[in-house]
Amino acid sequence: MNKKISFAGPSITAKEVSYVMDAVNHGWYENYDQYIKRLEKACADYVGVKYAVATHCCTLALHLAAQALGLKPGDEVIVTDFSWVATAYAIAYTGATCVFVDIDPDTWTIDPHCIRQAITTKTKAIMLVHTFGHPAEMDEILKIAAEYGLFVIEDAAPAIGATYKGKPVGSFGDVACFSFQGAKMTVSGEGGMLLTNNEEIYQKASLLASMGRTDRKAVFWSDLLGYQYTINNVTAALALAQLERVDELLAKKRQLFTYYDQRLKDVAGIKIIKEKPGCQSNYCYPSLLLDSRITANRDDILAGLKQLNIHARPGFPRMSCFPVFEQRFENPVAKNVEQRGISLPSAANLDEADIEFVCQSLLSLIHKNTGG
Repeated sequence: MNKKISFAGPSITAKEVSYVMDAVNHGWYENYDQYIKRLEKACADYVGVKYAVATHCCTLALHLAAQALGLKPGDEVIVTDFSWVATAYAIAYTGATCVFVDIDPDTWTIDPHCIRQAITTKTKAIMLVHTFGHPAEMDEILKIAAEYGLFVIEDAAPAIGATYKGKPVGSFGDVACFSFQGAKMTVSGEGGMLLTNNEEIYQKASLLASMGRTDRKAVFWSDLLGYQYTINNVTAALALAQLERVDELLAKKRQLFTYYDQRLKDVAGIKIIKEKPGCQSNYCYPSLLLDSRITANRDDILAGLKQLNIHARPGFPRMSCFPVFEQRFENPVAKNVEQRGISLPSAANLDEADIEFVCQSLLSLIHKNTGG
């Protein structure tokens, strides 16, 4: 069988091993949170915000964000319809209602025009995603939020290293969340980070993440219903080592995208999702759309790639179609990406020869399944 071309996977060096071994050997007693504090500071400094709370995973960071903003039953939150479902579930956990809107066909990020159309008197927040590492249209989103008095949550789970008009994503909204899950660019197996410039949000999120414990009246006293959402020191050590290599890892992702772009940009029927002027994507998951000129079934192409040990991924299904949610808008762009979108392998262990193999295999399968 051919070498496995993994969809995603990390670059681990002696630095990561050294940090983790140090945390295992010495990260206890008075040093029990040393790497957690270092990770929080490093992430806040890198993004350029004041406060950070490290969590067990990004889903929990998103939930903390929603809770810290006071979202509750009866509130509506405008959410992109194209994302991993944690984006929406974090809102649903509070009892607030997700109102799903469509995406920009050029970036697959939330469409500001659709946000504006979905606002009601119940709308309290906008939950955007910097999809696959491409920044959302922050100027217009922030303008809408200011006009209607809405909170802005940045789901920046896959987007560390991405910038919008020279400013890091995660530094725009009221609160932002990043992921260190194993398929991201910087990994710790699991892990998340909540970032904010708002001290009140930070204090509320920190309290909620630690079971609401205040010790106000007694040791182990809790003043509100909280959660055990904190990260552990060993995991934080791995995440910190990765974060300290973020520029190197970003360069690798962007190089892999360049290899794809060079080979696919002039192919009729393939639309590559590329960064817009003023934006820097981290190209966490290089993606493309098959347009109507290609009649091949997308899922047949993915199955053919898998037979060659190439692991690509289909577009997300629209969350508004899930049984637990209500569909208010059909969102045709997201529907088209759901049916015709492909995200290509970009694991850190791939090289130009691997990308050449992926592209040649992809084009061969398109030709074969189109019957041309």
